[in-house]
Amino acid sequence: MAAAGLVLASPTVGQAAPALEGIPHYDHVFTIVLENENYAATWETPGPDAPTYLRSLRSQGAFADEYYGISHVSADNYIAMTSGQPATPLFNSDCEASWGACEGSEKAWPDGGRSIADQVEGQSLTWKAYMDSMTTPCQHPATAQVPDPYQTGYATRHDPFVYYPPVVENTTRCNSHVVPYSQLASDLADVSTTPNYVFITPDTCHDGHDSPCTGVDAGQPGAQQGGLVSADDWLSTEVPKILQSKAFTTPGVNSLLLITFDENGVSDTQGCCGVLAPGAGASTTDAALGGRIGLVAVGTGVTPNTVVHTPYDHWSYLRTVEDALGISEHLNLADAPTTAPMTGLFG
Repeated sequence: MAAAGLVLASPTVGQAAPALEGIPHYDHVFTIVLENENYAATWETPGPDAPTYLRSLRSQGAFADEYYGISHVSADNYIAMTSGQPATPLFNSDCEASWGACEGSEKAWPDGGRSIADQVEGQSLTWKAYMDSMTTPCQHPATAQVPDPYQTGYATRHDPFVYYPPVVENTTRCNSHVVPYSQLASDLADVSTTPNYVFITPDTCHDGHDSPCTGVDAGQPGAQQGGLVSADDWLSTEVPKILQSKAFTTPGVNSLLLITFDENGVSDTQGCCGVLAPGAGASTTDAALGGRIGLVAVGTGVTPNTVVHTPYDHWSYLRTVEDALGISEHLNLADAPTTAPMTGLFG
């Protein structure tokens, strides 16, 4: 296991690592996942409440306008992005009734709940998941605590890593890698302390989920609006810190930022890429695909102000991240013949 604070394994500065499947090699891959917003409102509709900062990132990078979620609940999509698994009845319920049942289902999964975290450490690389409004590292319900009490602010269902037994059942590992968002600032201070794989989940006010913001988020500035307004405000403050960090500004260090949503609004059940075609084994509920959501990529090797029309989904995201970090193994449906790496983002 890679220890917290380990100096990152990366190619010699200025020395290009080989590309996998047409995906350039990156020293750092950052991901920010937002929540439950309509594609047109997010990316196309002008107006006073439009996410102007998020849209401005399109001119800085490449935009995949045919990018889709894989389910119509949160947890399934986060699990798909980090392990390539398909939607299942338990995660299709957001695990609200029982965190323990979902963690147990991961333990029973054929690979025991293997995720991108295991792959990254297998490459002698580092990773962290930064959770906005998390109060203690590796925060999650107790096995017998039902229902899940973490629904607003930090929401367990938006933190896939606390469901994977290899992570959550190793207290030291989980505490070192699944951490409050406040730790990101100090980690960004130097390339050597910036993880190779960074997964960021804003809280339920900052990710667009709550409108207006409720519970522990109700007192935050702008919380009476919530939705895309609060999400865009948060992004406009936090994303520049990432793009101005040493991981993005040090010559010879290649870094990539990907921003997307977990799913569209409930009225959009589109999907792509053929993985859940009839006969694939998914129930009608599980196959209610997550709709069109879009993804924007900013970083080294990404051509600014480009639009990519190739259909992609969360399994494509995982395959792309694996390739970008030099991982030739593809987990679960990320390895499906119908899952394409997102080569279109890179020129």
